[in-house]
Amino acid sequence: MDAELYSEAIQYEQLTQAVYQAILQNEGVKNVDVQHNVNIAGRSGVLHQIDVLWKFKQAGIEHTVLIECKNYASSLTLEKVRNFFAVVHDIGNAQGLMVTKTGYQSGAAEFANYYGLGLKLLRKPNDSDWEGRIKDIHLHLTAKSVVSTEDKPLTTKVFISPIDTDQEARLNTFNERGGLAIPNGADVCFLDANGNIATEEMRWWLPRQLKTLDKEDGGPYSQRIELNEKYVSVNIDGKEELVRVIGLEVTYFVESYSQETVSHGEELVEAILKDYNTGTTEHVKRA
Repeated sequence: MDAELYSEAIQYEQLTQAVYQAILQNEGVKNVDVQHNVNIAGRSGVLHQIDVLWKFKQAGIEHTVLIECKNYASSLTLEKVRNFFAVVHDIGNAQGLMVTKTGYQSGAAEFANYYGLGLKLLRKPNDSDWEGRIKDIHLHLTAKSVVSTEDKPLTTKVFISPIDTDQEARLNTFNERGGLAIPNGADVCFLDANGNIATEEMRWWLPRQLKTLDKEDGGPYSQRIELNEKYVSVNIDGKEELVRVIGLEVTYFVESYSQETVSHGEELVEAILKDYNTGTTEHVKRA
């Protein structure tokens, strides 16, 4: 085998490895590592080179899946299938799969089916694979978002409610002195009654609360947001206290933006995997 053919054979084995790793992940099988180019001893003591394998436990018993990859342009012969069956039989307690690009001769398929070897076709997708399927998806998205610029500022008024009459008196006294400041900056998070963080930072949380879809570009728009059991920490005479926030009044501007996205099928699908006997086909997506 010359260097180019050898390289193509290795790439085909690695493609098989990646495809089955993706299939197992998509099926929710965890902690299974699909390996490439592994040497494993049979019951005879002979060491066998396996192109791709993975192991799993079922009912406390370990099972092994062995895959023989043949990057051939012609159908596999009975000899190739028979040789691989001997390897599977020698290793024991294993399921054997053969993977190739083109197909299997009739005698090879009959032998494999009788002895329970799986036969698969694996190749890169071509144009015929997209018949009856959507290949390319074009999406034109128009979204609306809240603007916050110097000439179109987002402003908020914070409405508070004292927790009790003692706090109300302290707040009134401190406010009369001109020292009461309710935090409402971009990095402020609302707290719960125990002082734990209850929301994201205001820069992320607030825009999600504002209605934009039914608004024309421009503004200003005004929206009242009612809050339940949300608090901020306020410094009153050198002591931090939790103060209940019952609502916000937000003034904001809206701006639209558009984006076009094109998804090409050949960029999404890594390979076509087809069961030789049933014809069941899987379009294996890229990781």
